[in-house]
Amino acid sequence: MWIRYEKRLKQKKILDGIRSLLELCDKEFIPPLSQRESTTQRGLNGNGEPGGALDRYFSGIRFQEALIALENGKVIGFMSFRRNYVSPEIPPSFSPNLYITTVIVHPDFRRRGITNRFYHELIERFIGYHIFTRTWSTNLSHAGILSDHKFYEYCRIKNDRGPGVDTVYYHHLPLKRTRWQVVRQYRLTGSLLFLSLLVGLTVLFLLIWLLTDGGILHELSIAFSTSLIASALCLLSETLLKYRESKNDEYINTLKSFGIENLRFQKDELLESAIPSCSHEIWISGYRLIMTSKASFREALCTACRRSRGLKVRVLTVAPWSDTFRYVYGKEPVADNYIKVLYDLCRCVQEYNTVLEVRMTEKPLFNDTYKVDSRFITSPYLHCTDPGQQKITAKDFFSLDINDPEKELFGLVEKDYTAVWDTASLQLDISSFWESFSAADVGMLSDEEKLAHLKRYCIKREQEENTEG
Repeated sequence: MWIRYEKRLKQKKILDGIRSLLELCDKEFIPPLSQRESTTQRGLNGNGEPGGALDRYFSGIRFQEALIALENGKVIGFMSFRRNYVSPEIPPSFSPNLYITTVIVHPDFRRRGITNRFYHELIERFIGYHIFTRTWSTNLSHAGILSDHKFYEYCRIKNDRGPGVDTVYYHHLPLKRTRWQVVRQYRLTGSLLFLSLLVGLTVLFLLIWLLTDGGILHELSIAFSTSLIASALCLLSETLLKYRESKNDEYINTLKSFGIENLRFQKDELLESAIPSCSHEIWISGYRLIMTSKASFREALCTACRRSRGLKVRVLTVAPWSDTFRYVYGKEPVADNYIKVLYDLCRCVQEYNTVLEVRMTEKPLFNDTYKVDSRFITSPYLHCTDPGQQKITAKDFFSLDINDPEKELFGLVEKDYTAVWDTASLQLDISSFWESFSAADVGMLSDEEKLAHLKRYCIKREQEENTEG
């Protein structure tokens, strides 16, 4: 078996082989190929009319490039693709690009690595291209192959192919881009040609100036050459600036492909601006809630609860009396941080009908994560040892602003939070905590007394669930 690249499908034998594979495997696709208008049709809900549509699908492939798998001269598989495809899902900034339209291998020749060879050959041959493809969300075998070749989910269209069947676009970053590809992508060809013209004219006028000893022509030539040099330098500076922008755009596009809106250094400022406009739910997690005990942050929480009555708020933290907490933060006094945040939120329950749930875990949390409606703000911790105080310290150097629920990263962060949330052993009795602390003079209590008071109203969730069961 060998694989051949065809820039244009002309040979009748290969075209007939492709047509036979389309007919043989038509029903394996969702929706079937015979119900599609073209290889790039959008809105694949399967409502098309069967019959002659396979002719239209085949006609689209005839004018595309392809990799053909041949066994004894017979077509046993193919991968068709087109260059520089632009759609709402694939913006023009990802250029040059290849869009894979169809991959089929004859059932008798599957499990021989032919599809893997197609992808390997394509990536190696078009080393400087962004490569895109799409499939349906239940096509797990193909999704696994894409993952093996470092294709990452780029976007997802929910229920595009029927209830519970999404269309998923995948993206493979270029292994390498040439300077000429960057020039083409940012349409710098005209600037470079005009720059060459300016340089040529400058050299011409300089030669005229050198060959003349005086007179009007001598003076005009030096004036023109000076002006052209200035124009050429300005154009060169602008062209180089646009060329450098390609690196920034590539970085931004890569972030957005993961669903990351931006990287931020000041998480507190980002949260304080995002939380007041929350309309549905807020999730909070962290070890000490040191940052969230700031008056400005607590005010942002109260503002959100006041504006959106019935707001759902989750708080997940490590029990400050647990061994896990002591290993990380030693004996640092933190009771006030817990009390301030929880007291304000319990007051919102009374005044604004906030739906509050607080859970505490004895497992380590490796980041602070906040969910504001359909937006995650999170950061990885950097851990190091403080020999002087005999403890591990943690700091979040930067924060991720993730605002696309359709991206895989959003789902992973959500699972990271819920994995600890679902297994948290303690739950705060909101009503008892509020009645006790609203009647007590909390300021007169010591840090140890505050922690003991807080611990008193934390219920073991296992016992509660067993009683109800």
